[in-house]
Amino acid sequence: MKIKAQILSALLCGILSMPVAFGNNCDSEVYRLQNPDKCQTAHTHPDFSFTKTIGTTAGALALIGGAIAIFSGTTGNASPATDMHIPTMPKYDMVGADISAVQLASITSNSDYLENLKQYNDIRLAYSLARGFTGAGSEIVVFDSGENTFHGGNVAHFASGQIAPNATVSSYMVADRYGDFKSFYEIGNQINSATNTNAKIYNFSWSADISANAIHSQNHLINMTDANFINSLKNAATTQDAIFVWAAGNDGKAQSSALSAMPIHIDELKGHFVNVVAWDSETGALADFSNACGITQEYCITAPGTNLETPLSQSTLNGTSFATPIVSAAIAVIREAFPYMQSSEITNLLFTTARDLGKTGIDEIYGHGMLDLERATRPVGTPVVQISDTFGTRLSTARISAPIGQKIQSKNLKFAFVDDFGRAFETNLNDNIRIKNHSIGWAHLHQDKKTSAKFKNLEFGIKETNIISGDGFLQTDSNNLMTFVRHTGNQTIGNINFFQETSLGITTPNTSPESMINKFSNIYTAAITIGAKYQDFSLSIGTPDTIIYGNTNLYTLSHRNTDGDYIFTNNKIDLTSVPSIEIKATYKSISAGFVKNPYGQNEIYMLAKTKISF
Repeated sequence: MKIKAQILSALLCGILSMPVAFGNNCDSEVYRLQNPDKCQTAHTHPDFSFTKTIGTTAGALALIGGAIAIFSGTTGNASPATDMHIPTMPKYDMVGADISAVQLASITSNSDYLENLKQYNDIRLAYSLARGFTGAGSEIVVFDSGENTFHGGNVAHFASGQIAPNATVSSYMVADRYGDFKSFYEIGNQINSATNTNAKIYNFSWSADISANAIHSQNHLINMTDANFINSLKNAATTQDAIFVWAAGNDGKAQSSALSAMPIHIDELKGHFVNVVAWDSETGALADFSNACGITQEYCITAPGTNLETPLSQSTLNGTSFATPIVSAAIAVIREAFPYMQSSEITNLLFTTARDLGKTGIDEIYGHGMLDLERATRPVGTPVVQISDTFGTRLSTARISAPIGQKIQSKNLKFAFVDDFGRAFETNLNDNIRIKNHSIGWAHLHQDKKTSAKFKNLEFGIKETNIISGDGFLQTDSNNLMTFVRHTGNQTIGNINFFQETSLGITTPNTSPESMINKFSNIYTAAITIGAKYQDFSLSIGTPDTIIYGNTNLYTLSHRNTDGDYIFTNNKIDLTSVPSIEIKATYKSISAGFVKNPYGQNEIYMLAKTKISF
C-alpha cells in the first residue's frame, strides 16, 4: 500500500493517541485508555474525546473520538469551527400526534434512556421507539478496533444501544486495540468481506487529518489510500446499496476530514454517504472539538457527540466517533420500518427530516441539521391513496352516500397511504370518510328526470339515482341510471282516496379509475308508499328507495413488501340496508316531508313545483 505518510500509531476515537510502548500504570497511555476509572488525570488535547483520559498525537493513521486519522499532509482550511457558535435549535409544533404523553413517559423514564436523556431528546428518539421501531432485521457493520476494545466496543454499543436495540452489529477490525491500522488494501478486503454478507450499513468512526477541501480528485484519493479500498466502497454501494456513515473528525476545523469528501469525487458514492458532525447537547451548538461540515454540507448531518454515557465506560464520551454510530442506528431504524427504501431514499429522508440548525437551510456548519427520528418515522409531504400500482390520488376526506357509507364504516377497515418518499403508513378508513345523506328531497325534486311508459297501473322507465354517490378516493358516477317498474293502486272510500305505490329498481353503478371502489354488482332497490288524499291534501308514509341486495368491492392498499411491491386487499362490502322512513304531506303543488334516516342526519324538506305554459 502506498501511503503518503508513515503509519505510526492510532489516534483513538475522539482523540486519543497510542504510542507503541506501554507499561502497566497510569504513565502508559495504553494503560490509561484501558483503565480510565483508575487514571483520573486528564491531559489536554484539541481533539479530546473522553473526559478523563487522553494522550498526545503521534502519527498519521488514527482512530479519533470522532475519527481515525489515516494519513497526514496539507490540512486545508484550518479555521476553527468553534468560532461559528449557533446556540439555538428550532422547535416544531407538529410532533408525533399519534403518540400519547403516557407512551413517551414510559420510554423516557427507562433507566437506559435516562443515561443520555438530553442527547436522546435532541434526536427525539422516544417517538421512533413508541412507534415500535427498534432496528430489527437491520445489520450495521462497524469497521473499527474490535468490539472488545474501548473505542471499538463503545462505537458498537451506540450503533445499536437504546436507538436500535434489536439491530445486529458486526465488527470488522481495521486497527488493533493499540490503534495500529491495517493497510488500506487490507481494509478494502474487510469491506469486501462485509459486502458478501449483504450488510447495508457501514460505520466508520475514523478519518484523516487532511481536510476535505484539500482533496482534488478520485485519483488523489486513490494515491493517498489504495485502489482496492476505493473500489471496495464502490462495489458495496453498487451491488449491495450500502450506506457509509463517516465521522467528520475532531480537529475543530471548518472543514471535515479528507475521507468525508469521497462522494464529491466518486459518483458511485453519491446518495450512499452520510457525513456526521457532533452536537454539544449542553451548549446547544457544534461541539468545540468537532469539524464542521464544510464542503460536505449537501450530505452532512448533525448528531449528539458529547457527554455520552455507556455501560462500557465509567467516563462520559465525546467525539464524532460516537455521534456517527447514533446516525448508523437511526438508519437501521429506517431500514426496519421501510425495508423497500433504497439507500438514496433513506439518506434523502434523513436530510429532509433533519431539524434545521444555524443558518436557514443547508449550511457549512451543521449541514442539513439535527437528526430527527420523530420526523423521519412519520409521513412527509402530501399523503396519497394508491389506487393501483401506477396511479394514486391525494388523500382527503371522501364523502359517500349513507347506504354505502354506513356499510363501509361497519367493516372498520384499515388501509395504507403513501407519503412523498413512497413509504406506506396504515390508517383507519373510517377516519378518512364522511357520510352524506341520500337526499330524499333531492330525489323528489328530480323525479321528472326520467323516461317511462305507463300501462294501466304499471309504469316502466329509467331514472337518475344518487343512492350510492361518492367523491374523493371513493368516487362513483353521481349520475347513475336506474331501471325501475312501479305499480300503483287506488281505493276510494267516501271522500278519501287511499293509494299505494310499490317500485323495484335495478342499477349497475359506474366506477372510476381514481376510486378505491373498483367494482359493483347489480344493485336492487325497493320502495313502498301508502297514503290518503282528501281534495287537494294528501298524507303518506313510506320507505324511499332502499337497497335490498347488492355489493361492492374496495381495493385497498395494505402495505408494501420488502421488494417495494404494493400489496392490495379486496374487501367485499354487502350493501343490503335498513330503510329510511318518510312522512310526507302535500297541498296542491307544495310538499313537505320528514325523513328518519338510520345512517345519518334526519331530513326535513319543502318543495314547490309548478309549470309555466305559453
